[in-house]
Amino acid sequence: MLTFIKHTPFLAWLVLGYWLSSCQSETIQFTTDPVALPDSTNELRMKVSFDLNQEAEAYVAFWVKDKPDQKYYSPLSPVGRSHYMSLVGLKGITTYEYQVIARNEKTENSSDIQTFTTEKFPINVLHLRWDEEKVAGLDGYILSQRRMVNGIIYLIDQDGDVVWYQSVPKQPKLSHWTDKDRVLVLYGAAKHRNSSGDQIVEYDLLGNELFHLDLSKLNEPLEAHHEVRYNEEGNLLALVYEFQKHDLSKVGGSPDQQVMGDKIVKMDTTGQVLWSWSIFDYLNPALDSTILKTAEDWSHANSLSIDQDGNYLISFRNFNQVWKIDAQSGDVFWKLGEGGNIAVDSSGYFYGQHAFHINPEGSYQVFDNGRKERQTRIVTYQIEESNKTADIKKIIELPEDLYCDKMGSAYLMNNDNLLICAPRTNSLVVVNPAGEVLSRARVGIPDPYRAEYVPQLYDLSHVR
Repeated sequence: MLTFIKHTPFLAWLVLGYWLSSCQSETIQFTTDPVALPDSTNELRMKVSFDLNQEAEAYVAFWVKDKPDQKYYSPLSPVGRSHYMSLVGLKGITTYEYQVIARNEKTENSSDIQTFTTEKFPINVLHLRWDEEKVAGLDGYILSQRRMVNGIIYLIDQDGDVVWYQSVPKQPKLSHWTDKDRVLVLYGAAKHRNSSGDQIVEYDLLGNELFHLDLSKLNEPLEAHHEVRYNEEGNLLALVYEFQKHDLSKVGGSPDQQVMGDKIVKMDTTGQVLWSWSIFDYLNPALDSTILKTAEDWSHANSLSIDQDGNYLISFRNFNQVWKIDAQSGDVFWKLGEGGNIAVDSSGYFYGQHAFHINPEGSYQVFDNGRKERQTRIVTYQIEESNKTADIKKIIELPEDLYCDKMGSAYLMNNDNLLICAPRTNSLVVVNPAGEVLSRARVGIPDPYRAEYVPQLYDLSHVR
């Protein structure tokens, strides 16, 4: 009994010590302060490293030093004790503050606020100047490309600043944002046509080349143009050129005259063609009264997109039409435009159009280059497939100095403004729903083929 009484204080301290250590172990602690270092491969990326006393996931909040209310966030890192995270979407020559948030099922903790300063990025990335140094109406990000011999793809943020770029070995003909937050690029050499190439590559935001397909080395080499994208199954869809010889003697041509048309191919990432569709199976060039003028580029398909039901929407610039094609059988559901089988008011006809797609509101939208009247417009439609009719929902006419006879695109932004690429005027433009120009950037030569709207760079559902 005396022994028990004598050792009671010792046991109490032992229990108290164990309780304190248990409580302490449940609290996430930073055993090393976060350190930010430049990425040696790209001036607009930083690497943040730190260690924790226990397993936890983490993300980084960061902001321009004098703009603490405009915060950005990194992706969520995997659970672990040692973390090495990359920050993307950074402006050049800018001081940032940042804080790490670490958490697990039991607890959460934040680091002290730290700072880093980014470096200047190469001048050849982009020559871009916003009119009157005023930028309004931007939302999310803009993805586009500079088609130099050794080209660049880039992202611009809502402030109008370049915040990401990736060098491309040759000329980037087009870039497309995927549903996996990656960039799919078609590039080629100067010998290729303006919007065509033979290299398809996919980059992530860290600059890793995730996939590369050389179309020139396939058993049947292909030259893709204007469009490359993934379908829901993860296969590649591309527009490719197709050459056939046709008897055009009855219209003044030769009996074996070569005609260049268009083909849709679906292929896996090894280049194996799984399905194809050819314009020659649905139209006879010998019956086209203008074929002698267009034989070298007969149909000129310039966009391919996927409708909500999984079928394909293909734009033929030289026909001034868009066709909807069954993704399985290849049957043509309908043709929209002058001479098509969708009944629509003639004010809804388009000429030299680009970037036909279904927008987030569920309307069909087209960038009407307006080559007939020299008036570039954005037109949206509601199409009733059951009776093959289309109602015109809205027409936005662009100012005369944005007339664009070739190339171009228009995409709806989350704030209901429209992102316009008008390459022939070397312009990226944002207009409001009334068509008023809110901002305009003059981009350097060579001009971009198109510009896509990117709402956000990656999933941010982990941010509380």
